[in-house]
Amino acid sequence: MAVYSLTEAIDNLYTSTWQHMKGTAVDNIFTATPFWFWMKENGKLRTQSGGRHILEPLEYAKNDGVKFLGKGGTVSLNDREFLTEALFDWRYLVAPLVRFGVDDQVNRGKTKILSLVNAKLSNAENSLIDTLETTLFANVGAAGGAFDGLQHLVQDDPTSSTVVGSINQSTNSWWQNQKHTLTGVSFATSGVDEMRTMLNECANNRMKDRPDILLSGQVPYEYYEDAALAKLEIQNTKLAEMGFDHQTFKGIPMVWSPACGTRIYFLNTNYLSFVYDPAMFFDMTEWKPIPEQVNDRAAQIATACTTTTSRRRVQGVIHTIDTA
Repeated sequence: MAVYSLTEAIDNLYTSTWQHMKGTAVDNIFTATPFWFWMKENGKLRTQSGGRHILEPLEYAKNDGVKFLGKGGTVSLNDREFLTEALFDWRYLVAPLVRFGVDDQVNRGKTKILSLVNAKLSNAENSLIDTLETTLFANVGAAGGAFDGLQHLVQDDPTSSTVVGSINQSTNSWWQNQKHTLTGVSFATSGVDEMRTMLNECANNRMKDRPDILLSGQVPYEYYEDAALAKLEIQNTKLAEMGFDHQTFKGIPMVWSPACGTRIYFLNTNYLSFVYDPAMFFDMTEWKPIPEQVNDRAAQIATACTTTTSRRRVQGVIHTIDTA
């Protein structure tokens, strides 16, 4: 009975400690790297309670009945289909926690056990940060049950037969993102010109379609830094206050991640979301006995979430930037 009481007491200690630190931990997770900080600060972390799927309404056609009228002119009353939906599935991000009964017993002093609890929960927090960042740049959509990474949402080849959000991009050109390649091309010679063209293709000279952040790997970031050293532009205050290294391109902040590789993404985050269920948002499960292991127990910190996009044509990527 004494062992059971000790186990239950430590169960409660883990749970109460995580509940106490959860708010700070979640804040740390979404402010640890520049892209997730940008999404959080700009209200792109969106909630949805349950549901089998996450649906994004899409406008894919114009109303061709809009016209000028002369005297006696008529207006067509035909109803036109111009809306559809992209469908995204829930994904489940889990950080496992495992405890061995022996560790519980030898660390049973209040100071020791609290130190162990904090260490394990801090490790889980840091691991969640790393997983979110690496998954963001994943090569395959929903690989291994993960949410869609940028290489899936903003593809190097948007004309392939890949399905994004339940829509086949090859047969729906309006659902294709912009893309350029710098394969075999010197960035010093052509890089800035390619960036300008990509920005114009994404924005189409419309303010609402203009990308609001550029996200790149370290190598392209430094190539652009070399090309732009003679220029002085005002930095983004929010990014600067958080200590994120960044520069600007035509007034748009540019940040980098070591996980991004040899790409520069031109992103309009008005049409990107990280959706989560508030009923399962970095919550700790109950501690459960591990079968056939004496006094060893496991729990998980779980989140139901996914990434979505509702307008791919305003997103762009320049890829294979590997020659200075």
